[in-house]
Amino acid sequence: MKKKIVILLIGLLLVAAFVWKAGSVLQNKGEGGELLAPVAEEQSKIPVTVEQVQKGTLERKIPLGGLLKAREEVMLAAKNPSLQIVSVPVEVGDYVSVGTPLVIFDSREIDLQLEQAQLAYDRNKELFAAGAVSQFQLEQSETALQSLQLQKENCVLNSTINGYVAAVTAVEGQLAGASPLVTVVNTEQLELTVQVGENYVGGLKLGQQVDVKVSAASRESFPAVIKTIAPKADAMSKAFPVTLSLSNRQKQLKDGMYGEIELVVDRREDVIVIPQYAVLDHEGKKKVFVVENGVAREKEVELGLALGERVELTKGLKVGELLVVEGQYGIKDGTLVEWNGAQNNGRGETK
Repeated sequence: MKKKIVILLIGLLLVAAFVWKAGSVLQNKGEGGELLAPVAEEQSKIPVTVEQVQKGTLERKIPLGGLLKAREEVMLAAKNPSLQIVSVPVEVGDYVSVGTPLVIFDSREIDLQLEQAQLAYDRNKELFAAGAVSQFQLEQSETALQSLQLQKENCVLNSTINGYVAAVTAVEGQLAGASPLVTVVNTEQLELTVQVGENYVGGLKLGQQVDVKVSAASRESFPAVIKTIAPKADAMSKAFPVTLSLSNRQKQLKDGMYGEIELVVDRREDVIVIPQYAVLDHEGKKKVFVVENGVAREKEVELGLALGERVELTKGLKVGELLVVEGQYGIKDGTLVEWNGAQNNGRGETK
């Protein structure tokens, strides 16, 4: 009895298997009765990160530096080196104006000569009026008087500019000598000269705005403009001296401080800018991937100015396209992708 039951169960299982197989075959037949291939599972999507193509500005900058220098600086010496210094009424740091006495020399001998010359001139004027001396003799006495008056004026060394006393070497009791005795600088306007290489000097323009950083004075930068561009390279450095002018009316800066700049030698405005790492090199061509309706599309591009991680794109893409910036090495043209980025709502669709 048990044996019959087992045989019956086996038979039922065989019938069920046959019916299931027949049903599968019927499901894979077309309208004409032909067999169809089994339905494939949906192709998996490759995850990528995108960035919307936009326009921007690229600036190529080079760091340069130099010492600040007063635009006006005078080193004043005595016109008569044999004069003796009797007084130095100024010190380093004093503010002086045009005409301020800086050094006073001994004028006693000249005063005596001047007094005698004045008497001689006055006498000759009277004699000339009486016809006792010639015009030439009168003019000679006048010339001698004027010469001594000039020597008297030279007994005081006056400032020729407005500014600050930067150095004093004059010493009371010593002879004036031929060396400068007092240096005066006007620091309201300062200059900074930097050396620019031949590869960059052509991109500079007179009047170009530049920010100068002087760490010794302030964390903020100081506005300056390019004043001169040398037409000839320096013989030693082989670079072109470029001088910048900056205002110092707030008196934060001093002559001799070190100034630094980042000089813009190339600027591209309103151009498409993309990350360099999004660009692939393939058989000597530059290519990128963009996402269109969830599918990766390969595009050949042309590049321009490259700065750091960003590069100018001159041909191949339009503003607003979705550029693949991560995952581009694992896809090819036509690959289904699931992307995310600033413009993605989580489903690979544009907001």
